This record gives sequence, structure tokens and C-alpha cells, in this order.
Amino acid sequence: MEITKRAKNAIKILFTDYLVDYNAHNLKDKLEISNVGTIKLLKRLEEKNILKSKKMGNATFYKVNTKNDYAIKLLELILMENDYSNYVKGWILDLGIFSNMTKSILLFGSVLKKGKKAGDIDVGFILKNSANYKKIQKKVNDINKNNRMKIHPLYMTEKNFEDKLKNKDKPIIEIVSSCAVIHGVELFVKVIKNVQI
Repeated sequence: MEITKRAKNAIKILFTDYLVDYNAHNLKDKLEISNVGTIKLLKRLEEKNILKSKKMGNATFYKVNTKNDYAIKLLELILMENDYSNYVKGWILDLGIFSNMTKSILLFGSVLKKGKKAGDIDVGFILKNSANYKKIQKKVNDINKNNRMKIHPLYMTEKNFEDKLKNKDKPIIEIVSSCAVIHGVELFVKVIKNVQI
């Protein structure tokens, strides 16, 4: 089954912006297609069991079917794709050095939209264990000494990340809905799936 770019975008939005109840009407502008086109897209994804729907009044609202393993794997693949600028791709590669000390790495903030014109590089590190904090901080400081753009780190444990999402921590919710997952997409999906239950 071929999944179009718009379908991938819809799946990503429905999963990462999970606090919003989306129907065709409020999703169409984000997908930049008509209401009818959005309805067709959502129904096709529901027929493939990737989405599930719930009727409320005259409206039908959609969520990713997190009980479908195929939908979860597809979501992981969608989150691994990136069509960012070469500048952002460079940072994605550079931040890979932290992979062995983290469960997940999230790149977020203005760099994703502004590229070189951003003020700093916002990075969320989900630590494997708290002992890695000092090692990561030392590497971040070393990188910051040699770069015009400074890394602005946010450190969390997996539990801390999940708790913040459960408590609807606004900054973390915004990060989740707009970040690039550099490393640990499986953990990212697992945690968001857990908070939606």
C-alpha cells in the first residue's frame, strides 16, 4: 500500500498532536487540501486500519489506531523521514554522537524552520541513565565552544518525559508536535502511545 506525503503528514499530526480532536474540517488547513479531499484521505486510512474514528454529533474524529502494529511501524518510519534543509541535516548528523548515551534525541525549535538564522539549537536528550548526564553535558560544552550556534539542551529521563506528557506540560507537548526525532523513534512512539491510553 502506497502512503502519500499528505497521508504521512496526517498520520504524524494525528499522533503527535494527540490532545486535539481532529476531523476533516480542522485538519484540512494543516494538510493544505480541501475538506472533501481530507475526508477521502482519512476514510482511506481508516479502511486500512491505520486510523480509527469516533462520531460525536455530526462530526467524525480520527486518531491513529495504536493497537495496529502496522500503523505503529508505519508511524516510526514516517518519523524517521526528514526533508529538512542541509543545515538541519548537518546538525542531525552531528547530534548522532550522543546516541550511545541516550534513549532518544529530539531536535526542536526555530532551527527546524529558520535553519542558519535560528538563535540556537534546541535539543531534547532522553537519557539512558542519569550517569550519562555529565558525559553529555561535557560533549555539549565542547561543541558549544567550537560553534557559533550553541546547543540549548533539555535533559529528561524516559519516566520524566512520559510524566510531563501525562501532565500536559505545554512546552513538552509543543516539542512533541513539531520535533525531528534524531534517535530513538521507537521510544518516542512508545511513550506517546502510552500517554494516549
